[in-house]
Amino acid sequence: MDWVQRRLHDPEVLIRLNAFFLSYFGWMAFGVLYGIIGRWSIDVTKEFLKLPLTSRDLVTGLVGFTKSIPPLYSLLTLVYYIGFSGSICLMVAYLLIYKRDLRASDELFIRYLGAYAIAGAVYLVAHIYAPHVVYNLPGYSSSNTLLTRQEFVLPSLHNTIVTINILTVWKYRKKLGGKLLILTNSIIPFATVLLGHHWIYDVLAGMVLGTILSKVTADRTTRIPETLYSWEIAYIRKVTIANVILAVLVLLLAINPGRWLAVISALFSSP
Repeated sequence: MDWVQRRLHDPEVLIRLNAFFLSYFGWMAFGVLYGIIGRWSIDVTKEFLKLPLTSRDLVTGLVGFTKSIPPLYSLLTLVYYIGFSGSICLMVAYLLIYKRDLRASDELFIRYLGAYAIAGAVYLVAHIYAPHVVYNLPGYSSSNTLLTRQEFVLPSLHNTIVTINILTVWKYRKKLGGKLLILTNSIIPFATVLLGHHWIYDVLAGMVLGTILSKVTADRTTRIPETLYSWEIAYIRKVTIANVILAVLVLLLAINPGRWLAVISALFSSP
């Protein structure tokens, strides 16, 4: 496709694409480091459970209802686990690569950075645990991965990103691609609650945060250092390919860390 070739030779697109990659890797790194720097975060789960809509009966009832409909459960499970990274990938692909909407892409990038910064700051101060952890629901893992940490609950970054995505792509709501993105992003909040990964308050807080960030960053653009434009386009493409490969590896590791770590260990231990 000609437009793909043009994007691969467009420094404006490639530099912004690598910025998205770096911001995503930065959030993954924060999740890893949280095991060390998050030790001072205050666990307020016990106080949180005094609020309405946090009972075991409600959580188990919603999860039980979802599991009673296998196609719905499978769909929502898929949506949840690829919803965070997948929604980001689809948004960047649509706005930056397909539409080449640099202004909307800049807004999206700034909003993502704001979401990472604010949510991260909140988690460092105080945290609560996910419903399936609190009530020890069967069939769920309480271990942390690169994709999820059980303390990263309120506000829900899933739902912050979803809200940012919908508000950013809303200008294309009459286009088929815009409609599909709005639809797929709209499913994610239901998946987070119906699967017991988030409380209702997490979803609401994430939506409020995403809305505020979208409002205050409207028409904001990023300033790209002029020195980056002096780089050879071939070099920028190589960096982009390396980041794509790294992103795929991170996703594979995050989805099933035990399996892939075992594979890596076997490779290095083989004679």
